[in-house]
Amino acid sequence: MQSSSSRRAQSSRFATGSSVATPNLVPGAETQLVEAANVGAERIEGNPQPVGARSVQLALERRFPPGAGEAEAVAAPPAGKKASTYSAAVRRSLKIAVGITLVVAFGWTPLRAMFATTSVEAIINARIETIRSPIEGVVQFGAGDSANWTVAAAPPKLVVANPYADRSRLDELRLQHNALDSQTQTLEREAQVTQIAIDALNLQVEKFRQSRLKLIEARLGAQAAELEAAVAKTSQATANKRRSEHLQRAGDISAAESDRTQYEWSAATAAELAARKRLEETQVERDAVAEGVFVGDSYNDSPSSEQRATELRLRHGVLDAQLEAARSRMKDLADQIAQEEARYRLRSEATVVLPAKGRVWETLIASGEYVSKGQDLLRVLDCSKPIVSANVDERVYDRLKVGTPATFQALEGDATYHGAVINLTGAAGASANLAIPPLSLRKSPFYVTIAIDDMGEAGCAIGRTGTVTFDAAGKGSDPPAAGQGGLRLKRPLSES
Repeated sequence: MQSSSSRRAQSSRFATGSSVATPNLVPGAETQLVEAANVGAERIEGNPQPVGARSVQLALERRFPPGAGEAEAVAAPPAGKKASTYSAAVRRSLKIAVGITLVVAFGWTPLRAMFATTSVEAIINARIETIRSPIEGVVQFGAGDSANWTVAAAPPKLVVANPYADRSRLDELRLQHNALDSQTQTLEREAQVTQIAIDALNLQVEKFRQSRLKLIEARLGAQAAELEAAVAKTSQATANKRRSEHLQRAGDISAAESDRTQYEWSAATAAELAARKRLEETQVERDAVAEGVFVGDSYNDSPSSEQRATELRLRHGVLDAQLEAARSRMKDLADQIAQEEARYRLRSEATVVLPAKGRVWETLIASGEYVSKGQDLLRVLDCSKPIVSANVDERVYDRLKVGTPATFQALEGDATYHGAVINLTGAAGASANLAIPPLSLRKSPFYVTIAIDDMGEAGCAIGRTGTVTFDAAGKGSDPPAAGQGGLRLKRPLSES
């Protein structure tokens, strides 16, 4: 409890402060207030009970009831008091406005985040492709093939070579092709020789025909001259016959002379007829030779040279047929050899095709190791089709469907990527061929898979965390600002 002196000092200070706080009172009011304060202090000393400002005010009001001077002072406040009251009202309004602004700023953001359709956890993921050996053989690949590669940087070269591949069928086909090639060359040479002989015989036959025509023409000339002589003799015999018949009727010649003249006329007429027939025969022979047909008593329709040329032409036709068959067989064998060579190359050496963009996730063999057909060689991330694995609350999950637009924003940086929901697996997780199983996200049991359109180099950033914002209304939405919407992983999941 405070002492009497201290309480008296407080009363005096209060009285002094009251006098300061209430200026412009009526004359003598200040002295009365001080006395009242002293009386109050004496009462407090006599009655040591706690007295507050309200009790002091009541004591003053009882001691000094309001008078006319005081009412007049209250009714007419000074100009300074009005200015201070106005400034206090302005400050109070500004404080209220600032408070409302702070409430909206720090209250609307959590409220908006609470109603936003976002993920609880989200990571960049990718499918794993198991690369198997297409053939048996020795695996060869360079060091450092586990780095990321893109379309600009070619995938690592992985070759499987089999030095013991069977090539017996290929060798057999090549032997058959070589044998047919030799046979074809022989047939071609025989055909060439036969053609040369045919050309020589044709030339010989043509020369013979030309010579035969000249001979027949000469014979025709001789036979034509003989026919003219026979015609002349016949004309003479005919004139002698007419004179003989006239003289016989006149009785100037004997019967014997008339018979001799008749005989000569008959002989001349027959000789002329024979000459005409020989000329016709020679003309027929000439026309036949001109057409290439030789008519004669010592040969058939053609001479021996022509007959030999005919036989060689038949032989040449047979050789051409055999040569065409051999060439056709060679063509078939060449096609079979090409196919067998392709099969042999596939059996002897194979280059394993890797995704155009990816990363070696797990190496299951060593370079130089002999592997069997179908054996697992590598597990590779297919970064050309990146996806995002996320889990969401049940409220958000019930609003999603396959094809819902979504936006992924990485935790580090301002990069945003757009895509769409491709799988809603709920509590079942997702397929097991993903680099990071979705069941590793444990903050919510509802799992969603989102396909991203194009992530560029970030497609292989497996395990990178971020936030997925869904546009459940079917329209694209801007990604949430940093610190807004959904919970985020503070530490990326470790890659296996």
